[in-house]
Amino acid sequence: MNKPHKHAALIKAWADGAKIQYKENGNWVDWNSGCSPSWLQDADYRIKPNTIKYRLYVYARAFEEVSVHICTDPTLENTFEKSVSFIKWLGDWQEVEV
Repeated sequence: MNKPHKHAALIKAWADGAKIQYKENGNWVDWNSGCSPSWLQDADYRIKPNTIKYRLYVYARAFEEVSVHICTDPTLENTFEKSVSFIKWLGDWQEVEV
């Protein structure tokens, strides 16, 4: 029986529409070419993971109840900051793979 290609599962996933990344200098890079990936035996490939971008902020509700909330839409930054209930951001935007 023939041994399957090292990247057979990824090739199938790519053929079915998955976005592929390859490792270059220790970093994962999106494959954006109009043609298929090279699928080199000695290269590392993966399906691009889903990511979530978020930023935490402190918000004061009625009766001085203070809580931490999550913003996942960068276009809403100004809206939150203009709110009388907004107190402050807790750090910069973060991105996590899910």
